[in-house]
Amino acid sequence: MIRTFLYLTACSLKNRVLRRFRRLREPRYLAGLVVGLAYLYFFVFRNQMRPGRRPGAGFAAIASFAPDIVAAGALALWGLAVIAWLWPFGSKTWTFTGAEVQFFFTAPVSRRALLNYKLLRPQLGMLFGVAIVSLFSGAASAGGFGRWAFVLGGWLVFATIHLHTLGANLTKSSFRAPAPKVRWLAWGSAAVMMLASGAVVGSLAAQAWPLVSRPTDALRAVLEASRSGIAAVALWPFTAVVAPILAADSAAFARAIVSALAVAVVHYGWVLASDAQLQQSAAAAEQAHVRERGGVPKLIVRAAPFTLAPAGRPETAVFWKNTIQFGRYASVAVLVRALVPIVVLAVIVGLNRKGGAVAPLVLMLAVFLTIIGPHMVRNDLRMDLPRLPVLKTWPITGRELLVGELLAPWVVLSIVVWFLLAVAFALSPAWSVGPGDWLGRSAVALAGAILAPMLIAGQLIVQNAAVVLFPGWVATGGARARGVEAMGQNLLMFAATFLALAVGVLPALAVAGTLGWLFYLFIGWPGALPAAVVFAGILVGEAMLALMWLGRVLERTEPSQVEIAE
Repeated sequence: MIRTFLYLTACSLKNRVLRRFRRLREPRYLAGLVVGLAYLYFFVFRNQMRPGRRPGAGFAAIASFAPDIVAAGALALWGLAVIAWLWPFGSKTWTFTGAEVQFFFTAPVSRRALLNYKLLRPQLGMLFGVAIVSLFSGAASAGGFGRWAFVLGGWLVFATIHLHTLGANLTKSSFRAPAPKVRWLAWGSAAVMMLASGAVVGSLAAQAWPLVSRPTDALRAVLEASRSGIAAVALWPFTAVVAPILAADSAAFARAIVSALAVAVVHYGWVLASDAQLQQSAAAAEQAHVRERGGVPKLIVRAAPFTLAPAGRPETAVFWKNTIQFGRYASVAVLVRALVPIVVLAVIVGLNRKGGAVAPLVLMLAVFLTIIGPHMVRNDLRMDLPRLPVLKTWPITGRELLVGELLAPWVVLSIVVWFLLAVAFALSPAWSVGPGDWLGRSAVALAGAILAPMLIAGQLIVQNAAVVLFPGWVATGGARARGVEAMGQNLLMFAATFLALAVGVLPALAVAGTLGWLFYLFIGWPGALPAAVVFAGILVGEAMLALMWLGRVLERTEPSQVEIAE
């Protein structure tokens, strides 16, 4: 069976590569490939091969801090394991494609062999991903055994994380099953994780006294505590998995890889024996496939963020539809209960001078989400355009549809950025940069709260405009195109977004900047607030004109022009 599965994997890889080469006949993919290769050359290969550069110098510099990095990596893996156990819901443990259900389930293949195949097949993608990371980080050019230690050790880290997450999800599923199916292994694995986590937390809590000093001292104390005493024993499996990445030579790697492989093998056996329902998962998937072929698909019901009125604006209905997807992560009540205490804590910390070191970090995160957030949150026309045949049957104009589609990501991102700005404002008394009085800080914070949503809206409009104007060039739907050509297309889209945003922002920036400078000369920092209002007013006018025009273009767009990603 192993030879058959290897043959299937090789054929799938070959067909995927051939399909990528065939689509280069289309100009969009060829242009993306050229841009992607240019990016890899100028920012990766040329940097690694420039004269005077010692091979693997960056990786060697990191390797000089190997003990601290291994300790920090072990703590990070332990944190990921805790999240996997405490996360309120788990991902699907076993998923099977239609072809696998049709051919494998009717073939003379045991359920255990099929599950082994499902566990082993993702390892190729993990190994390829680690190889790409080694190329960007400089580890691929490291001298001696460093490159192989990074690639093989990194692959083993991701493989162990994958197995541990599957085991945790299977154990939690067995606890939700009827009592006879909760076996001793489920109780035992949960007890081991609880004891290890309790030992780590207790040991680190005993070292809490350095937290009153500088943050660097606290970090050093935490790392030292994790390498000694009961914490070192509890963190040994995580340390063993991380250690091979930074092995200095082949002998050190051989010693470290034995422990790491032992941890991975234990996880592999744990996953295969963790639940009585394991071998029944394939049969359950087969039954689900039969039900789907019978025309009775399984409905997915999610809680609505708010109650939709029987009558009202059509934009509100589209906004309501798109925000339902966010219900998978959090509700409004959960966000309020989680965010309000953080703001209160920030106010308390802001009264202490040590809070000044945290304020710029929070402010940088707010700026990052303002700039990058619209590219990450895609609950708009980028997700819904493949359903254009259905959208065209709705009694709604193109402009109304666009406004409704943009509202969900705009509202969510604006709320998150406002929260970060509120935290930065609460910490600002301890920060020596900017206005020193309460009135000036309040004016600057309100100006940021006005500017950020407008910049977010501008980027969302530009990206959805690209979907409407060039439906064959932009991948839509839940899937994402992959490969160097897809990376090149994303780079082109990223550059075009900021170029178009700059063209739209320049008129408003010129007027508001001049006005803000004049106000600053007369009244100081509070002059930023009226300048921000003028800036936002100009952008609102530009956005209204753009949405009216794009709405008419959307009404003329044919569904056959839409590109659907693989």
